[in-house]
Amino acid sequence: MFAPADMKILKFIFIFLSFSKLAFSQLDNSALYFNTEIDTTHEKEFFVKIQNLNFMKDNEYMNVMVDGYTLFGVQLNPQLGYQLSKNLSIEAGIFLGKDFGNKKFTEVAPTFSLRYYKKDFKLIFGNLDGSLNHGLIEPVYNFERIMTNRLENGMQFTLNKKYFDFDVWIDWLHMIYKFSNTQEKLMAGINTNVLKLENDDWQFKVPFQAVLVHTGGQIDTVPGGIYTNVNYAAGIVLNKKLQHKYIKTVFVDARYTLRSNLYDDTPVIIRSWGDGFFGNIGMKGAYKTEVLFSYWLGDWYHTEYGGNLYSSQSSTVRYSWYWKERFRELLIMRLTKTFELTKGATMLLRAEPHYDFRHKQFEYSLGFYISIDERLWLRK
Repeated sequence: MFAPADMKILKFIFIFLSFSKLAFSQLDNSALYFNTEIDTTHEKEFFVKIQNLNFMKDNEYMNVMVDGYTLFGVQLNPQLGYQLSKNLSIEAGIFLGKDFGNKKFTEVAPTFSLRYYKKDFKLIFGNLDGSLNHGLIEPVYNFERIMTNRLENGMQFTLNKKYFDFDVWIDWLHMIYKFSNTQEKLMAGINTNVLKLENDDWQFKVPFQAVLVHTGGQIDTVPGGIYTNVNYAAGIVLNKKLQHKYIKTVFVDARYTLRSNLYDDTPVIIRSWGDGFFGNIGMKGAYKTEVLFSYWLGDWYHTEYGGNLYSSQSSTVRYSWYWKERFRELLIMRLTKTFELTKGATMLLRAEPHYDFRHKQFEYSLGFYISIDERLWLRK
């Protein structure tokens, strides 16, 4: 589908593959993951879990494709849990979201999770380890959803083996009942490394990702059809560890992305397609710093839950109803610095300037985040 841009795609693929001898994957967001610590040494004990995200992201954009705006606020999710056995626990709490400058809470929601761990396997029923924990690339999943739509509810399975791993989940977005005036909506996804090879110096992965968003239902009263939108991404990831004072790891991550949109109104079935190339090359340095260069070339690519920068459909307030661009071509530089404030508390700084080749515009975003994820056992 890349018509006039085919040669450019091939050129960049060649450039990225030529660095394969250097070779982590795309930008590391692990500082903002929750529930990464698994403790199977306790049973028949209560615990308190405190999860907190403080965020500020300033998007200095002035174009017809993506609005400039600031996300500035705080999230708090205190929980009380009980460890039934070493492998099984339940926990319940309350999620509070507050945007600064708004006197009301932007979100107040109960949370509940049943969690089961067994060696390399994890099952979650209820509130998922979602959002950035899925490890999806930004053209497939928008980084900003951790601030705007963090909670996911449904079922999740993860498995981490030596040569492969996967994270599979379903997030039920909207439930309907008989004669509802709205349609049901769900998101299902998979992030898997179908092959992993690793030794002391290097790592090679073959990742595959897909996110499906389905809107429909048979018991509603809405005359609209059924929508199913799927975004895929597949490629290679190469990492090389270095014995250097300032550069610890260099990496290359090249992905081909594809979207498929299906509208089914029984007598009429309409399909549309789009694709893109997402290439990343960078390094992890001393003092928990990271530098990453990303190149994006999209052809009629868009996604409901992906990053707005990568979409051929405008998401701006003024132009979203009509402005579309077949090709999106961006060069993005990402600079990050992570600070360990104390056990369970991390501060992350991000600067992300980018250049839009089609509009010949230079723009940037800045981010500041403090994440707390701590569990306290209540001894007998």
